[in-house]
Amino acid sequence: MEDCIPSSENVEQTIKVRELSELISKWLTALSREDRAIFVRRYWNGDALTELAKERGVTSSKMAQRMFRLRNSLKAILEREGVVL
Repeated sequence: MEDCIPSSENVEQTIKVRELSELISKWLTALSREDRAIFVRRYWNGDALTELAKERGVTSSKMAQRMFRLRNSLKAILEREGVVL
C-alpha cells in the first residue's frame, strides 16, 4: 500500500532545509566562542537579553546591539548564498 501513496515529504524541501542548516552551522562555527554561546542561548534556548547582559557585565542596550550585529551577519551570509528571507 505504501508504494501507491505518495510520500508526504517533499525531497526539494528536505534538501533546502538541510542546506540552510549547514549554512547556519558554518556561520556559527566561524563565530567566536562567546558570540556563538550568546546567540544560541538567546535564539535557541530563549534566554532573556537582560540575563545575558547581566552575566557578561554589560548593559541590556550593549547586548541588544551585539545581537543586532550577529543577526545582520547571519542575514548577510544567507542572502549571499541565495536564501530568500
